[in-house]
Amino acid sequence: MPITKERLEEIKAFKVTDFSDAPVLTEDQMKEFKPSHLRNMANYKPIKKTVNVRLDADVIEWLQSAGRGYQTRMNAILREAMLHSV
Repeated sequence: MPITKERLEEIKAFKVTDFSDAPVLTEDQMKEFKPSHLRNMANYKPIKKTVNVRLDADVIEWLQSAGRGYQTRMNAILREAMLHSV
C-alpha cells in the first residue's frame, strides 16, 4: 500500500524528540540489556528443524574429530555466534 501525500507530509513535519535529558548509559550497562526474545532462555526449548547444508569437508572433519555429537557442537557454535551478533 503506497504512502499517501498527506501521510508523507505528516512524516516530514514530525519534529525530532529531544533526548538531552535522558541518561547516557555505560558500555557495562548496555551489556546488561537483552532482546526480549532472549530474556527467558531458562524456559526456552528450541524446536529442531531438519535442513540440508553444504559445508566444507575440513569443517565437518574438525567437528567430527571430537567424537560423537558433532551436530550438537555445530548447533552450539552457531547459537553462540547468533547470540553475540545481537
